[in-house]
Amino acid sequence: MYGGNDKTLDEVASQVKRTVIGQDEAVDWLCTFADAACARSRIIAERGIDSLDLPNVGSALIVGPTASGKSHLLKTFAKTSGLLFQQIDAGQMTAEGWAGNSFSKEWVKASAALDENPDRIMLVFIDEVDKMFSQVREGSAIFDLLKPLEGGILEGRDDTRQSTPYALDCDRCIFVMAGAFTGIEERIATRLGISRTRVGFGSAEHDDEELSEAGLRARIALDDVEAWGMPRELAGRLSTVRFLEALGEEALRAIVRRNKQAEYGRMLPAGAVFSIDRAAEDLLVANALRASYGARSINQQINAVFFGDLWRALSRTAQAGRVTLTARDGELSFAIEQGGAQTPHDAPSEQEILCANSAYELMRRVRNYLVAHGPLDVSELHGPLDGNDVRTAALLLCKSSRVDIENGKASARNDFTLAEITLLNALLALLSDWFSAEDRTFESLRTLLSMADARTAQSPLDLMFYQLESGARYIPNPDHRPDDASSKPWIWSASLFVRNGDGLRPADTGGLVKGQDRALDYYTEFKGFPRAAQERAIASLAFRLL
Repeated sequence: MYGGNDKTLDEVASQVKRTVIGQDEAVDWLCTFADAACARSRIIAERGIDSLDLPNVGSALIVGPTASGKSHLLKTFAKTSGLLFQQIDAGQMTAEGWAGNSFSKEWVKASAALDENPDRIMLVFIDEVDKMFSQVREGSAIFDLLKPLEGGILEGRDDTRQSTPYALDCDRCIFVMAGAFTGIEERIATRLGISRTRVGFGSAEHDDEELSEAGLRARIALDDVEAWGMPRELAGRLSTVRFLEALGEEALRAIVRRNKQAEYGRMLPAGAVFSIDRAAEDLLVANALRASYGARSINQQINAVFFGDLWRALSRTAQAGRVTLTARDGELSFAIEQGGAQTPHDAPSEQEILCANSAYELMRRVRNYLVAHGPLDVSELHGPLDGNDVRTAALLLCKSSRVDIENGKASARNDFTLAEITLLNALLALLSDWFSAEDRTFESLRTLLSMADARTAQSPLDLMFYQLESGARYIPNPDHRPDDASSKPWIWSASLFVRNGDGLRPADTGGLVKGQDRALDYYTEFKGFPRAAQERAIASLAFRLL
């Protein structure tokens, strides 16, 4: 499905929800809508059915307030699903030819990307589209969207001096437009016959929630978008319109705990532990809600302290053991504890708890697989990997644990540690997504594991995953001269990694971040466990693979 991978719709949605916080309904809608649009595209290509003879399901509009996560949702989904992705800033569009941006330039880039990837489908994300409706007139760039939304092949030339030709297969594109549409709630209220100003009206027929901005926006329809200013010709070509509500308090708290703590923790020296205490969390969330800028506000608040006084204090600290973001007298502050890394006897951090939750889910799936399939033939541990990561974990469990038959069903002691099964899935995902088919064997799995060493600051396996994170690899300097003190024996070079399925190159993107690659996500979670837990996991997994 989607970009040629074998993920199910539910698997894609589940992975997106790990990074996109507080928008579960929107994630389910987007995954379902895009899956149906991809199916429509395949039917056109494989069966030769005319697009006019199929339902219109290739374009959508998302209406959501600033900082509701529209861009983050679309980018994360595209990366997870394997779709090609092109983002267009509609606010920068002009019909002035080469003097400014234009859709024709974007169609040249989109057409080239589809030509280079003939088996893939592209998600075209047109952001801030509402900014184009304030001055709609004949010849406005907004009308350049009409033909692409009709489907078929769009041929033309861009309006640069080079006049580059393009032939865009619009049936292989999913068009998603998005904008804040500030003030559209008044149009919705008018359509519904609701007065928001008459005293006492709301108490009888309409409660406060219905009359609120979010309550009205949740009932949005294409008629409201047209009344707000979208040309009727464009509104009529949209498949659906979706409201994305602002992030609430619980979603913002989850972002602080699940995302920000891990993100900023990676900026600390090796071995140091970063945490955000409840006082800081309360202040961050309260300020974000007051400013109505969601996660962006949280970033700005933390940055002001983390890359200010905290960063300078760390530069003067010999060895930081634990760094805590806190709040004092209504202002963000911090505390730095001297010493080494967190010991196994310390209370688990929020990041470790989240890692455990992920690992528990993986173990549950392994247990269910054993119940359904019974004891497995462990001789398969010397052959190729079959791509079923849950089954591989079940094979290892069958080999090294006692498997009993109870009521005709197999059961095994869950003696995987949380860190171990997270590490296993990181290695399996790395082999599956980044290595060739001939390398996907148990022997390769053993080789990767032999590169792991939790006792060093950067093991060979750490450096391999660092290629995904940074897009760079550490190689011997071919020009090194031992007699030259300024000549370095090792240098950084562009990573050669290319992801299977979508052809993504970390070297071209400047590296990947959380939510953009499952192997990197699993390994980041593994590195969040205490060092002693990592050492035990490596040793235990090595024993199973013997």
